[in-house]
Amino acid sequence: MHLRLRSWLPEAFLALIALFFFVRELGTFPAAWGDDSLFMIVAREFAEGRGYMLPLLQQEWHYPYILGVGPSLILPVALTIKLFGFSVAAARIPMVIYLIGTCICFYFFTRRVAGKPAAFWATLLLVTLSAFVNTGKPVLGEVPGLFFLFLGLLCLLRLKDGLRWTLLAGMLFGLAVLTKITYGLLYPALGIAGITALLRRDMKSFWNLFLIGSIALIPFAAWNWLEMSQRSGVLHEILFLFGENEAEAAAPFTHLLSDPRILLRLPFLTYGTFFVFGLFGALKLSKTTDKNVLAIVLSLILLFTLYFVSSFGWYRHLLPAHSLLLPFVPAGARSLLGKKIAILFLIAAAVAQGLWQLDHRGASRSKAPEHVTEFVEQNFAGNPVIVQQAEIFVRVPRRHNVLFLTNPLITARLPEDLSTLTPLQKCMPVIRRLGPDEEKQFFGRLLTLSGSYFLIDPPPECRR
Repeated sequence: MHLRLRSWLPEAFLALIALFFFVRELGTFPAAWGDDSLFMIVAREFAEGRGYMLPLLQQEWHYPYILGVGPSLILPVALTIKLFGFSVAAARIPMVIYLIGTCICFYFFTRRVAGKPAAFWATLLLVTLSAFVNTGKPVLGEVPGLFFLFLGLLCLLRLKDGLRWTLLAGMLFGLAVLTKITYGLLYPALGIAGITALLRRDMKSFWNLFLIGSIALIPFAAWNWLEMSQRSGVLHEILFLFGENEAEAAAPFTHLLSDPRILLRLPFLTYGTFFVFGLFGALKLSKTTDKNVLAIVLSLILLFTLYFVSSFGWYRHLLPAHSLLLPFVPAGARSLLGKKIAILFLIAAAVAQGLWQLDHRGASRSKAPEHVTEFVEQNFAGNPVIVQQAEIFVRVPRRHNVLFLTNPLITARLPEDLSTLTPLQKCMPVIRRLGPDEEKQFFGRLLTLSGSYFLIDPPPECRR
């Protein structure tokens, strides 16, 4: 028994590091921002009995497709808000659970495909990765989606044990897509894996993959139907994933071509390094890794990388690819560098990533939204105001005089009847975050609140 416990000491070390980063400054770092605050608003509405909806001005949008995430993210958050009352920290409790669950699934998946030592090193690289932790703590769908993805991959490794594992893998992949729409790349990945099975003349694997893909469509299709039954426009929202508007979606790589220097930033150079090691590791382990699993994982890595370079250039679009590469990185490093240098590289990478997190890099610590919230509570107890920042509105207790409208980028994608201001609302003051050019647009009507947040007075014609 004593020897068995000692054999798990490395994993206990990993757990301590993970828990430290996962719960450190839970409610304040990363600071709540637009996307996760939007999701918290819907969770709060549900927890307080107003339904699964987004309040916009004086209207309610039930089951809004614009979120791009599903109930597997929103409902657990609503539960902790119901239990503990609203706070950013309370809303993030389920996210810590998702982070822990993802690490456990990741560890055992890596252990199955690459062995126990590789599982330790790969998981160490994961829990020290700023992008993983700082995307996982806020109420966002990427890490919960990873949880369902890795759990599905574990089921794929057991397909030979019976039909139930095939059915379970399909449902878990479907939940990944339901949790975050970008995991819809699973469908072409399953298709590529199916084609490779046909090329190997492995008809059993082909039909298993076909069944998994068919089942994976069910949760997403059902939820999508519910969203479309409320409002049309889902296709426009899917196009937005590839550009800020339909024109950019039709011309991919716009962001990258306009500023190719983005690829020289340290996080992207790091990803490039892990990409090389990961692909070499996958090649080294290809003879012992399940061929269907390997085809799906490699397809997803390439598809998410392609999605990143063709879309906004946001690192969280790369996070699934980065996470899927890590199980193969130790083997690739050992193959290219040799055992001793590979271990030194893995230690150095983990330490550098950990120090990056300790120094609060990679995410904002801004307290400006909290200061603006205090201003709203003190100055608009009964006076009407429109708040156009989700990170402010989510903190303000619900009042009939404090109306919410999304920021201009999201508002441009809303159904027109939900975003059109009435004559009375056009004469309400607005709280919004502004860039330098926007400040010029509202010259003479601005009161600086905190940082780049301003109170915009109504236009002159409202004073007549």
